[in-house]
Amino acid sequence: MGATPFQTEAWTEYGIGTLFLFLRYFARWRVVGFKGWQGDDYFAVLVLVFWTLELCMLELIGQYGTNIGIYDEIGKNLSKEQIARYEFGSKCLLMGWNFYVTLIWCLKASMLCFYNRMTLGLRQQTFVKWTAVACVFAYAGVLGSIWGHCVPVQKNWQVYPYPGDQCTLAVANYITLVVLNVVTDIALVAIPLPLLWKVQLPLGRKLAIGVLLCSGVFIIVATLLRCILSLQSIQGINVSTIWAIRETFVGIIAVNAAAIKPLFSSSRWLSSSKGNNGSPPGESSNTGSKSHALVTIGGSNTTASRHRRRPSLPYTDIVENSSEENIFKPDLSHLRGQTKISATSDGRVGAFPGAITVTTQVDVDDARHEAHDRPHQDV
Repeated sequence: MGATPFQTEAWTEYGIGTLFLFLRYFARWRVVGFKGWQGDDYFAVLVLVFWTLELCMLELIGQYGTNIGIYDEIGKNLSKEQIARYEFGSKCLLMGWNFYVTLIWCLKASMLCFYNRMTLGLRQQTFVKWTAVACVFAYAGVLGSIWGHCVPVQKNWQVYPYPGDQCTLAVANYITLVVLNVVTDIALVAIPLPLLWKVQLPLGRKLAIGVLLCSGVFIIVATLLRCILSLQSIQGINVSTIWAIRETFVGIIAVNAAAIKPLFSSSRWLSSSKGNNGSPPGESSNTGSKSHALVTIGGSNTTASRHRRRPSLPYTDIVENSSEENIFKPDLSHLRGQTKISATSDGRVGAFPGAITVTTQVDVDDARHEAHDRPHQDV
């Protein structure tokens, strides 16, 4: 028997999505090596695991069927073997819901880890952390709906007698998922917007960066379409399953697009230069003022920074790709500062043309240093 159109589309999208994930793994290995992987990279591995499990469950659902629409008039005429097949397919449907939701939230977690690195030292990082907390509660809420909308739980796969539309159609799952999914996606989209709003770049370049960083918009559209079309065809399972594949496929492409871009560009999304007078990485400032390295995101040349006796203020360039992150966190209790964002267009060595620069201005409490440097006198 040949493959159905559903199977052809599902496995084609699975192949493309898997290729994107492996391209991401390769790009990150090429930029930072496996030892430099961060949380978003490990969540990307989990995405592949649940992506595969979701496809397997949907394939089994197509082969065995489910208890949707098996009313008592039909169920009483089924053989034990047929009932067993429908029960197994219904169990696969229940597990498919869990794998599908977990996959979506792994994509959210991957973006949150990326944004957490991108906003180090900025006020937006607090919003990232609160969004992460909201996503955890939203994930728990969706799982609660999946397992709690039909009790006792075995009614989810009961065939005869018919367990009722509440258990088989699972309308509560669609409503809960679309609300919590869209709300958290909107929060994710809002994270990079302040950075893009303040930065001074050509409109075309700003839009290109915005499309990559605000990829959640595409996922929101796919989520809404999946919910609306699935509820319109609630008496069948085909529309719901194929749109679950399409939604997760769009999510995988959108979330991993920024991480893959290094393969097609020699510049970087996240790199860093240090110097309160515009000096390139590895060169010390000649101002003679006291300064401290706060947070460095990106850049691979850390040798020079290790030998500097007096590290200068860092700034972060958001350019064309995510690169490795080196973080230095000294005692900052004596520092007072502010952060601003601008576009770099000068000819500094090591700076990329058109880079988005996140600059941190710091005031140093000299009294603390004078007290620290004053020689001890015995009384």
